[in-house]
Amino acid sequence: MSALAVTLVGLLLLLAGSLSVRLAVLAAGFGVSWMLSVALGTDTGTAVLIGVAGAVLAFLLTLVASRLLFFVCGLCVGAVVGARLFVLVQGGTADVLLALIVIPAVALLCAFLARRLERRFLVWGTAVGGAALVISGVGRLWTDADDLWHPESGGAVVVALVLWLVLSVIGSQVQKRFTAARFTENG
Repeated sequence: MSALAVTLVGLLLLLAGSLSVRLAVLAAGFGVSWMLSVALGTDTGTAVLIGVAGAVLAFLLTLVASRLLFFVCGLCVGAVVGARLFVLVQGGTADVLLALIVIPAVALLCAFLARRLERRFLVWGTAVGGAALVISGVGRLWTDADDLWHPESGGAVVVALVLWLVLSVIGSQVQKRFTAARFTENG
């Protein structure tokens, strides 16, 4: 159930993340919290609760820092991307030091890019973060797809990265079409 929820949240972020900054922050907050809790070995119910708490925390952070909305959104989406990179490079052992370096570094990089590029980053950032969640969720849904969640061989890592890239491009194209249609309707 937890993997299905994160897959659905990932699809929402992948395909419609740029339509609402608040929606993107909620989905990214849920995603990063769920992904880290599962990577660190929590059970399904706990992972969902941690995901919801992460979504609420991310949302409250955006309310407090509304002047820095794109920065905070980029930080949240970057944390999802950083968590996914952590899962891909950890090599089977949950190295806390690696997580403490990779996740904040990617999150801050994305935050600065979001602040600078705003809407353009929001489309790409949410597509990349959503694709990470979709791949992670699908990898947790079926044991045959476990290499999508936690690839152990170099070839499986390459397949996961290529799939992540392809889904990110598809998601960004869908969002660009939605955004273009929305701005055309609003004149």
